Amino acid sequence: MNYIKVRSLDTNKIGILEGCDEDLRRNELVVVDSEEKGEDVVRVLGVSKEGNTPIRFRYLRKVTRRDLQRMRRNEKESRRAFNICREKIKEHGLEMHLLKAYVPLNAKKIFFYYTAEERVDFRQLVRDLARIFKKRIEMRQVGVRDAVQILGWVGMCGDIPCCLRFLESFESISLKDIEVQNLPLSPSKFTGPCGRLVCCMAFERENYLVKNLLPPEDTELCVDGVTYKVLEVDPIRWLITVESEGKKREIPIGDVLPKGYEKALSSCRMCSGCVNGEGYETAISN
Repeated sequence: MNYIKVRSLDTNKIGILEGCDEDLRRNELVVVDSEEKGEDVVRVLGVSKEGNTPIRFRYLRKVTRRDLQRMRRNEKESRRAFNICREKIKEHGLEMHLLKAYVPLNAKKIFFYYTAEERVDFRQLVRDLARIFKKRIEMRQVGVRDAVQILGWVGMCGDIPCCLRFLESFESISLKDIEVQNLPLSPSKFTGPCGRLVCCMAFERENYLVKNLLPPEDTELCVDGVTYKVLEVDPIRWLITVESEGKKREIPIGDVLPKGYEKALSSCRMCSGCVNGEGYETAISN
């Protein structure tokens, strides 16, 4: 089954377009209905076979000239709302960083996206804004990774961050990923513009699954009757570096893996833990 993927204009989140029988082009703007914003405009990304994103939009029509005129008016109103809200935040002394103001196509609400380290009491701020704009005010606190996705940035690779280019959800990245991927334990070297560990480390996880089936570093491994100390497991080169009596040796990983390890790796792909020990035996026998 194919799904039509679209991107929200305010948060840059990716969702699925439902109920559309028309041919749509990439980057084309269409009018949709959503539970959150009502009638709004999204941008078409293309067709995909993956439909696991929870965001759904109901297709209404392609944008008309009248829709484009309304969008331009709403953009001006959004800029005005952003400036006024920022001043009100200063006036009330609130510890929050305003990211964006957004008026959807139906112009019934104004959405304000912000980041904050702690919970913010913005009740008076909302009352002030509602009195000025005569619309329903929606304050949305987002995380730092969402903030980069909303505003855009340049990643440490010098390109557009993955969250803005194609990511549909954020995966948890930890120091364990750095360790498993044989990288220096220096988090600052692998921190993105959001201040968190880079999302692209998740793309490499499958390449290192085989480490779950091998002895960890500084443990012993017996090969051809000789006991070695494991120095490093390098799945990219498919080699394991060992040492015995002061002599180092590189052994192909395939030479030390037991028969049936492919089945165990399949189990690794489907769980969040590892399949060492009893888990490995279970994976082999299933």
